[in-house]
Order: sequence, then structure tokens, then C-alpha cells
Amino acid sequence: MNRARSARRRKASATARLRPFWIPIALVGVIAVVAGAFAVAWPGFEPKYVQVTGNRVVPRSEILAKAAIAGHINMWLQNTGAMASRIESIPYVAGAGVYRLPPASIVIAVRERAPFAAVRSDDRAALVDRDLRVLQSAPDDTALPEFILKPGVALEPGRFLTAASAVALRDDYEAMIAAHVIPVELTFDRFGGLVATMRGGVQILLGDDGDLTKKLALVDPILAQVVRKQRRVSAVDLRAPATPVLVFK
Repeated sequence: MNRARSARRRKASATARLRPFWIPIALVGVIAVVAGAFAVAWPGFEPKYVQVTGNRVVPRSEILAKAAIAGHINMWLQNTGAMASRIESIPYVAGAGVYRLPPASIVIAVRERAPFAAVRSDDRAALVDRDLRVLQSAPDDTALPEFILKPGVALEPGRFLTAASAVALRDDYEAMIAAHVIPVELTFDRFGGLVATMRGGVQILLGDDGDLTKKLALVDPILAQVVRKQRRVSAVDLRAPATPVLVFK
């Protein structure tokens, strides 16, 4: 019983010690509220200057339109994360950051995508980046490698190609480049075998890509012999790498 009374006395004593500071604490709270209200209402925090960096392909005007920065609303009350997400919906934008620079400036930093290949399906062709995001329609004079996909693949700008065939062609192309074999076109035959067309029109029939590295090691020596002997070859069949076959025109 005595212990309980002692505890109550200690508690009351602590409260009593804080009582002289109630007025200053309340005053600080009022000042904070007033300062916050002033900051919200102060026109000095309304964005007046917007800087865009990192863009070379995407027009500044398109980035600003997607950002949709409100000129008469305090920039601290505007959602910069939502702005960045809207900007990243632009096909050529890989990443965007929106930063406030007090008192009245906003900086938009973007990272753009680079065309990696042209993808064709039916009579449509589009440029894609390394992530297989569709960037735009492909021009007729593109010098990029062309991946031929089955009919019916949607190629709308901003879309990511997730079909296994598109991913496989991208990966096989990178394996070929690493082996210094540079095709101008990649596709699959009706059996799912990889077919690479080289500059000059010679086709390399590679079949499945399980032993692609071994097959690619044969391409340059065989093509060198074809050129040296001026043989009119339309295709090199490496589906069975132990027994390469030349198909003549």
C-alpha cells in the first residue's frame, strides 16, 4: 500500500515538474502550426523554374507535359514520385527523378533508352532497346539488326516484349556478337531452329542454341573459305556442327 502511494507521488511529482513548461511547449506548437501554414501559403515555394537534364531524344516539352507540374501550388505539396512515374511512361525514358530545389526550382533528371534492334512481326517493324521495350516504329533505313518474330506480336511504343522467342533472339544475338559473328537478321525456322542472315545474304542455319558457342566458332572459318574460293553459297548448315553442310545457289 505504501509502495503504491509512493509511486503515485513520484508520478505526480514528474507531472508537477513539467507544469511550468506547458505554456512554452504550447507556444512552440502554435508557432510550428503558424510556420507550416505560412510555408504552405507562401507563393515563394510555387515552382517558377524547371530544369530538364539527360534528354537527347525526348523533347523537353513532352517531359514537362508528362510531369504536369502545377505552377500555382506549393512544390512541397506536389507528388514528385507520381511525376517521375508519368515521365517514365514515355517509351524512350528508362528512368526519371524529380527533385525540389528551394525556394522555387524543380530539376527533372531523365535517363534515356538506346535502340538495340529492330523487331518485325507481320508488316510492322519497331525499334526496341536492350530490355525489349518498344521505342518507336523502325525507319526503313535502320542499320540495326532485325529480329523476325511470328505474326501477331503487338509492337505499340512503350510495350515490353516478353515473348520467349523475342528474349531468345536477343540473347542469341548477344552471344553471336561476343563470338564476333555479326548477323543482320535473326529468326527461327518452322522447327524452332535459329537462322542468322549475314551481310551479303548468306544464311547460317544454327538449329537449337544448346551448343551455340561451338557452332559459332565454325562460322568465320567457313565463311572465309567461301569468300576466298568465290563459291556461290546461299546457306551454311551448322545444325550438326560435326558435319557442316554448304548449300549452293
